Amino acid sequence: MMLPEVGSDKFQAILHGINHLIEEDRLKPGDRLPSERELAERLGAGRSSVREVLRALELLGLITTRRGEGRFLNRHDAHYLVDILAFYILRDERSQEDLLEMRLLLEMDAARLAAERVTAEEIAQMSDILEKMKEKIRQNQLPVAEDFAFHRQIISAAKNRLLSRVWYPILHFSQCVRLNASSWPGRPLQALAEHREVLAAIASHDPERAAEAMKHHLVQSGLANTSA
Repeated sequence: MMLPEVGSDKFQAILHGINHLIEEDRLKPGDRLPSERELAERLGAGRSSVREVLRALELLGLITTRRGEGRFLNRHDAHYLVDILAFYILRDERSQEDLLEMRLLLEMDAARLAAERVTAEEIAQMSDILEKMKEKIRQNQLPVAEDFAFHRQIISAAKNRLLSRVWYPILHFSQCVRLNASSWPGRPLQALAEHREVLAAIASHDPERAAEAMKHHLVQSGLANTSA
């Protein structure tokens, strides 16, 4: 991947400008970005400079160019972007340990907030997810999608949009550095019981119990340090 030829200050200014326009136009993943010419005009920048920034965004997988149609905004959680960043960020063991500790802190606090802010509908949704998890285990399948959905629902129940944006890459970075214990003999049923304990604490609106239950689950899953 070649670095953009735009100077770093100009590059950052254009990058921030594009982000501002995305928010201003309320663009969502799948929406078409303004044309290169329109971006240059609205940002007061040269088209060649805007083109280099757009090229960098495309190389990172943040936007996609469709011939004859234009450039479109991708989801910020694209797996290849996470993998690229993880390769550069998580090269040393200390960074990996810090990352796992960060996930533990985020999810414990998310469980606390969820216990305070969860709705009856969200509790029902988490309960449904655990029933699907139970059925997958009964069929000798690993409930990977259900596990993700359960944790994502807790993040959602915390009612903090920034938390959800930070949590997603942290989750995938942590999966890059440590194998999940879900394939260990007997582990899926144990994890299901831990999830039920987390849900019970959240449904009881007990923040500290929810946080401790989440900590226990992540440690047992090999996704957090026992010393954290």
